[in-house]
Amino acid sequence: MSLIKVGIIVEIFLFVGVFLWVRNLNSKQSRQPSLSKKTIKNLKF
Repeated sequence: MSLIKVGIIVEIFLFVGVFLWVRNLNSKQSRQPSLSKKTIKNLKF
């Protein structure tokens, strides 16, 4: 049972990390227009 709890906690941390990373990419995009939405779509998660 504890293994399942650890897995859920790890998944939550991964989700938050990806969310912050994508938000960071979007904030950089406003300063660097060369990074288009098409490039972001091509990035495979």
